[in-house]
Amino acid sequence: MTNNKRGFSKIDASAEEIQDKFGVDLYFFLDAVSLGLSDAEIADLTGYDLQKVRKVREHLGNVSSKIGISYKKNLPKPDHS
Repeated sequence: MTNNKRGFSKIDASAEEIQDKFGVDLYFFLDAVSLGLSDAEIADLTGYDLQKVRKVREHLGNVSSKIGISYKKNLPKPDHS
């Protein structure tokens, strides 16, 4: 995780990378982190193994609840056809 000029945090990983490497939904994981849940609580909530949760958090630079619930998600734009 890095900070930009405005002081906002940026996750240095893509959802696809985290899914491929760990089998974890990044957005779901970050939502749980942003709520201040512990690794054990995230593992319990998501069904992910506790060690996997710890590895993902470490891979993301020990991301914490300071990321906030309003972190920018890289969501696809809706198709208005």
